[in-house]
Amino acid sequence: MEINYVMGTSIQSLLTRFHGKSKYLHYYLSGFVDGEGSFSVAIIRHQSQAFGWMINPCFQVYQHEHHREILELFQWVFKTGSIYRKSGTHHVLNFSIDSRRNIIEKVIPFFDKYPLITKQDAYRKFKYIIEKMEQGVHRTEKGFKDLVTTAYSMNQQGKGRKHTIEYIFNSLHNIHEESSETIRRNP
Repeated sequence: MEINYVMGTSIQSLLTRFHGKSKYLHYYLSGFVDGEGSFSVAIIRHQSQAFGWMINPCFQVYQHEHHREILELFQWVFKTGSIYRKSGTHHVLNFSIDSRRNIIEKVIPFFDKYPLITKQDAYRKFKYIIEKMEQGVHRTEKGFKDLVTTAYSMNQQGKGRKHTIEYIFNSLHNIHEESSETIRRNP
């Protein structure tokens, strides 16, 4: 999805600081993500998905509403993504790319070319999950568990998540037992 974006005056003034060198701009944005960005993978209950769970990767950058132009700059460079208010906070905005296709085509090539420093480990795991999902690994129980385990090893090792990894893995066995019971009852 291509965004037709008319560059605002504030973005134009930001771009002049990079003296027409997109390389400088891209390194700046990479450094900005090191401080104000995140690579996350949500594991969401979703009955229509394999195993009753959905793996949902997302790239995000946060910024106070007074500096929205920084997020607009990200949107202009990536030519995709949404800007919206972060839930629970009134003055923080969020730039987000959650389309797996856009992550593959835009986010991963960008950070492969302009590497991170402090968030390199989270990015490496994020990229691994995306690549494995593209291979369909998440459709097998072993692959699903591997990706969930990797996701839970990112960003505070699963702290603050709604469900524990044990809860998710135990629910997989409940799904198998329910499926077996349904087969037995419906010959």
